[in-house]
Formats: sequence, C-alpha cells, structure tokens
Amino acid sequence: MNCCKKLFMILVVIAVLILNPNYILAKSPNKSSSVPIAPTLLTYSNLTSSEATLNWTSSYSAVGYKLYRATPYDSNYTLIATLTTNSYKNVSLKPNTTYWYFVKAYNSYGTSLDSKHISLTTSGLSTSKKLVLGYTTYYYSGDTSSYNSMVSNTSTLDEVATNTYTTDSYGNISGLVPLNQITYANSYGIKTFAMITNNFDGAIGKTLLESSSNRTRLITNISNALKTNGYKGVNIDLEAIYYYDRTYLTTFMNELYNTLHTQGFYVTIAVPAKTSDSSSASWSGAYDYAALSNASDQIVLMTYDEHYPGGTYGSIASIGWVENVIKYASSVIPRGKILLGTAAYGYDWSSSTAKAYGISGIYNLALTTGSTINWDYISQTPYFNYISSTGISHSVWFENAQSLNYKLNLVNSYNLSGIAIWRLGLENTDYWTSIKTKFNR
Repeated sequence: MNCCKKLFMILVVIAVLILNPNYILAKSPNKSSSVPIAPTLLTYSNLTSSEATLNWTSSYSAVGYKLYRATPYDSNYTLIATLTTNSYKNVSLKPNTTYWYFVKAYNSYGTSLDSKHISLTTSGLSTSKKLVLGYTTYYYSGDTSSYNSMVSNTSTLDEVATNTYTTDSYGNISGLVPLNQITYANSYGIKTFAMITNNFDGAIGKTLLESSSNRTRLITNISNALKTNGYKGVNIDLEAIYYYDRTYLTTFMNELYNTLHTQGFYVTIAVPAKTSDSSSASWSGAYDYAALSNASDQIVLMTYDEHYPGGTYGSIASIGWVENVIKYASSVIPRGKILLGTAAYGYDWSSSTAKAYGISGIYNLALTTGSTINWDYISQTPYFNYISSTGISHSVWFENAQSLNYKLNLVNSYNLSGIAIWRLGLENTDYWTSIKTKFNR
C-alpha cells in the first residue's frame, strides 16, 4: 500500500512538470533574496504653482516604492504614496512653498534606505525673472575692469552696486565715483546703487551707530550723493559691526529706509552669511535678519569666503553651507527680498600667504604651474594643488561656472529673488553662460 502511494505521488509530480515546466523555477527561492538598494537620481519636473512630477531610477529586485514628503524643512516626513512605478505626480500643492522628498524601495525582504533628499519650491518658477546684481569696483582713474564686464553683459544685468563710498566714524563719506559706470547703467535700464562701507572696522561702526547725530549725518550724506550722481538707491555694507551694536544697526537701517523711501530711493543691505541667529556671535551677531528685512528692499547674503585669507584653505562656498544659510535666511526674510551672493574668484593658499585671483587668473595659474584641476564632490567646487619653484606647497580653491550651477539651482529651488556677483570683471564667459541657462535669460 505504501509503495502504491509513493508511485502515485511520483506520477503526480511528473504530470505537474509536464503540464507546467516552470513550476520548479516559480517555486525556487529568489536569487536576489535581499533588501533592495535605495533608489537613485530622484528628480522633479513639470513644476507649477500646484503640482510637480517626481521621478527616480528603479531599484533592482524592488516590487514597489514608498514616497515621503515634508514641508517646509528636511524633517517631519509623512508617507504620501505607495507605488509600483518609479514616477509620481504630486498635486494640490500650495503656491510659493518648499517641499522635501525622498523615496524608498521595498520587497518581501524589507525596505531600502532613503534615497537622496531633494527639495522644490512651487510658484511657477519657469516664468519668474531672477534678478542679477553685479558689484563693481573703480580702484583708480581709468580702471575699466568692471565697466567692460557691464558692457559685455548688459542684457543679463538688472542692477549694479558700485563699491564707492567709505564712511568714517562721524558719517562723512568719501570715494572715487565711477561716473561712466553710473551713466551707462542708467542709460540701459540697469538699476544703480551706491555701496557704503566702513573698511571692516567695528570701531568706526561703534562710534557711528551709537550716535544719533552721526547716523543722521551719514543718512544726509548718502541722500546727497545719490541725488548728485544719479544713483537709484544705496547698498549698505557695514561689516565687522560689534555684536552689542545690533540694535543700533537696526535703528540706523530703519532711519535710512524711512528717509530715502520718501525720496524715491531703494535701500538694500549686504549681510554676513549665517545658519542660525545668535545675538552674541562675534562676526554675525549684529545682523538681525528679520528686523533688517523690514528696513530693506533687498538683502544680499554674502555666501562666500567660507574659507578666507588668514584662515585654513578650503572651498569659497561649499554647497551644503550655502544651502544651510538659505534655509535659515528664508525662514525669517521674505524670499522675494533675498539675493544670494556668488563669488567669481578664488584663493591661492600657501603656508604664509593667500592671494586672490579672478576666474581667468585661476585657470592661468593652473596652466603655468602644470596643475590638474580637481573636483571636490562634497563642496561641489573645483581645486588644485601645486608646489612652487621654491618648494612651497600651495592649495587653490575657487568658484567657476560648474560650481555656480549648483548655487543657481538653489536660487531656483528656494525661489529666491536672484543673485549678487562679487564682482564684475573677475568672472569669465562660462560664468555668464551658466546664469543665462539657469535663469532663462
């Protein structure tokens, strides 16, 4: 009887195999018996004021995907879709809002790690015009560097701020006025600002700002200079202000704004980059972003010199640092007022000195030293090293069109007003090509 049962079972198996030859394959363990890897190349497209399409590369052995979203910051995610495809159209989004996304792949063995986290900002970015401000210099009579750049890029420039006036402790200003720059810009509809500096001197700032009469004198002198030379507004660049003069700086900007706005002038200010607010921070404590934005038409974030002469060598503006500055600034300043500062230069550090070069000068340095230009994927900036003829090691870090592209992506993603270039005359043709491409100019 047992023999008959065994024979019967064998005949059944044979019959199944004849009728379904794929049975064994179908029942065999999956050779990819493991959790899938995280999806790659998460991107977005077809962005409008209310929707966006998310796409990513399929993960091997995945049977589905889980899409997560957060707003406004890269935290507090919620699952918004479980999918079997690698694309999802996210609808019913709010206008002018930043959303963050990541996706995970899953199968019967588990769920992958997060994909790269990305962000987008709704508002119809493809039709909004991004502003381009260029800082200009006029170091000596006959200096044409910034003027020539302005002429070459007239159609892409919206504003210029001439690095002209320096104030003393009592509000008196002096400087070499670049009349040809102002005249040319005004004739081509480029808005002109007079830049006011304090030579990075906190002591000048202290005496100036803590005195009502000194503040009034400076405001009067600025007003007269704007009217005399045909400027459309002012760009305040008071740096190294002592942190305990924070309230005085805000008071000055309110007084300046109230005076100049009634006369039809624009008021703008450049502020040091920071990723959070500490009123006692030695370099940035005096700059109350939120309060200053109420007394300014535009605020330039000086998102450059992350590494600077006198400090350790490194990137001029690493992409992670720049984005963190944007995250904080856009949480307290209206995005329509924010201009992202972009550098058109680099530094050559050695053990004893650091020398600045424009972009073309950097490339010439690499050529003359026989150096290979490398790319740092963490900071998303270029660099190279060389040893001088005297045996001294040098490290060169700089900005170029490629690194600028990543910054311009942030301007678009966070829907900032535009950029402010330091400075005209240091950039090259590729730099402007990046601006025209990313801003549809």
